Amino acid sequence: MRQAVFGLVVLLCGTPALAQSTYVVAGIGADVFRTRHVQAGGFDSPTADGEAVALSLRAGTAVTDRWGVELEFTRAAKIERELRRGFPVPLLRNVVVAPVPARPDISVPIFESTTRVSRRNATLDAVLWVTQPVGSRVDLVYLGGVAFARAVDTVAFQFTPRAALAPIILPNATQTTTYGTGPVAGLEARIQLTTHAVLIPGIRLHAVTGTGDAGGGWLLRPAVALGWRF
Repeated sequence: MRQAVFGLVVLLCGTPALAQSTYVVAGIGADVFRTRHVQAGGFDSPTADGEAVALSLRAGTAVTDRWGVELEFTRAAKIERELRRGFPVPLLRNVVVAPVPARPDISVPIFESTTRVSRRNATLDAVLWVTQPVGSRVDLVYLGGVAFARAVDTVAFQFTPRAALAPIILPNATQTTTYGTGPVAGLEARIQLTTHAVLIPGIRLHAVTGTGDAGGGWLLRPAVALGWRF
């Protein structure tokens, strides 16, 4: 991550003035996250698949009139899910010991488990981009590079009889912070609004890797941004 930042600073400062076109961008979009699922006994494992709002800041520069480099930081809101499951647990009561075995009276209380999972994604993308003019004021931009990802996963569990007013197991939570790297690719349009202002709708796809159950997955990010060229 430090090498990517250092490399961008060198390019921003060292590019010849005739070829340099530095810009900054602020954007808003969505995190659409999908990760692996494990199914056992007819139940899915709790995963924080879902969508959340994401904010981004980026800076970049053109190295030539057709390609350049960029660094983007994106942080999303929490993706949250809640799973509820009911489990019948048979208990024996009123069993009478007799010479002839009696049929026991079986009650089946229902216990309910509640699992709340959440995930917050943050990435730092270091990318190269190439432009394709499609008009006097519009360029298509193809980009690709590497994403440095940080994810914070939280799992909270509670176990309660449905007829009870309080849980028999107090809520407890586990938080895991995972770091990983993976490729990122995207497509966007740069629409010239004024001499300096640029409207940038686009989409990026991350393949985020990690370790353990709080590992990686696919992260799709549609967004719209407003840029300023210097």
